[in-house]
Amino acid sequence: MIGEWIRSNAIIIIVDLIGLYVVIRFLSWKVQHKLEEVEQRQIYANRQKKINRQNSTLDPEQE
Repeated sequence: MIGEWIRSNAIIIIVDLIGLYVVIRFLSWKVQHKLEEVEQRQIYANRQKKINRQNSTLDPEQE
């Protein structure tokens, strides 16, 4: 009886640990991809600001 109870608890703990590992890996993957996306957006925004600054400095000279 006790041996069976210990065996079933051990199986539950192993399954829980595997599930926890899968969740942690998934969340770390998700966060990493989100950070890459934010970095790409920031690069794009900086590039647009630079282009806008260059265009705004050209406008008064053309008038």
